Amino acid sequence: MRKYRGMPMVLVVLLMTAVMFGGGCGGGSDRMPAHPGEIQPGAEYEGVLSVQNGGEDRVLMRTRYEAHNIETGDSMEPVVALFVKQEEHLDEATGTMRVLSASEISRPTPEQVKAFLKDFWDAEHGGPADEGVNAREFLDFLAAHNMSLDQFFRYFEALDSSVSAFIDVIETYSTKLSSFDGKDIYGETESFCDLLGLELREYFQKIILVFGTHAAYCDKLVELGGIGKSTLYDAYSKWLLDQEVAPEDPFVGFLNYLKARSAEASGARPGGAAETALEVAKFAWDIIKDGKAQVTTDGAFTSVLRKDTTALDYGYAKRNETSIIHFKITDAWIKSWVLIETKFRGSASYDAVNPTFGGKYLQNVQFDVESAYAQWGMYLNVSAQVSNVTNPASVENPDPEIDVVARINAGWLFQSFGRSAYFRAKGSQGIWFQRWGDN
Repeated sequence: MRKYRGMPMVLVVLLMTAVMFGGGCGGGSDRMPAHPGEIQPGAEYEGVLSVQNGGEDRVLMRTRYEAHNIETGDSMEPVVALFVKQEEHLDEATGTMRVLSASEISRPTPEQVKAFLKDFWDAEHGGPADEGVNAREFLDFLAAHNMSLDQFFRYFEALDSSVSAFIDVIETYSTKLSSFDGKDIYGETESFCDLLGLELREYFQKIILVFGTHAAYCDKLVELGGIGKSTLYDAYSKWLLDQEVAPEDPFVGFLNYLKARSAEASGARPGGAAETALEVAKFAWDIIKDGKAQVTTDGAFTSVLRKDTTALDYGYAKRNETSIIHFKITDAWIKSWVLIETKFRGSASYDAVNPTFGGKYLQNVQFDVESAYAQWGMYLNVSAQVSNVTNPASVENPDPEIDVVARINAGWLFQSFGRSAYFRAKGSQGIWFQRWGDN
């Protein structure tokens, strides 16, 4: 079996599991489809991410998607996927939107996907003698493992294996971890890699280096309680803060710790935030779940305080808010037809002090949801993750600083749009928006 290489592995979204005739939405059509399965070749959609001040949107990114049939058999029912047709980013230097070139977008094209299905997927699932490229079986695989098309190719590239070996690895992770992480296994894995600054390929290489097999690693994740909701990142952060000397390769060191499953380290935590025994209340929480805003009374927030204290031990906190993050998916031609939309902003209670010790602390960091909407058959989830806990000030008077990313996952069926909004919060300054990026 040949290995597939050479396809740009970045982002393709919205792979449909079925196409229903009669009632589809093509470019410039007069109505939205009644169900996502009705999308037909030629339909176009637009995703926009912006920040909002004073009721006006400042667009940061705009992406146009176009539906294409990826099945090649002339007599076979179409199988539709949405591909990036055009992408615009805000040029901060000029303040204008700039259309990215094909090389800058580097997205798989319909032709490249068809080539992969013909040369590699079909060879594994039917062979050249059968009609088409077995796109339906491909969709069934994605549906069974809750993977989007873009994730499939990113993982395929990272694992660098034959199709059959790749399928075996994915089935291992899905079988062993689905009871803990549900449909979020692969998105959570990529989030973990992003927080650590690891390439997905590097992540898997180091797992094999330490554990030998993916199955053995999954067994340890089962003991830990899965990977999702920053379970793995929380364990990693606590382990890292307990190290007396900064590890040469932190992730490999952590993997060796997991493999040994020794008792949790304790005692003083030298270096950075650890010297002041700062404690993060929560490394991850849901902002919007299944289209509904989560409330702070249910733990949808974090804080950075001195260890063994609570928010009630601090006073005189100030409060600030960021600009509103506005994300929506619409019909490309009739913008009033909104499929998915959310508006939220970061807020913080900061500059909190304690009468018995020095420092300025983050009493509360959360996201306030102004609106959340997903049309029937579609989904909208937004989650927050904390990383890079540091203390750039003195041990006696700490001023903790954290990075917080709000990850937007929206789509329908087994398709997804993914964008992230990056924030930073500091004890003496509150919270502010930094940038946006892909999930």
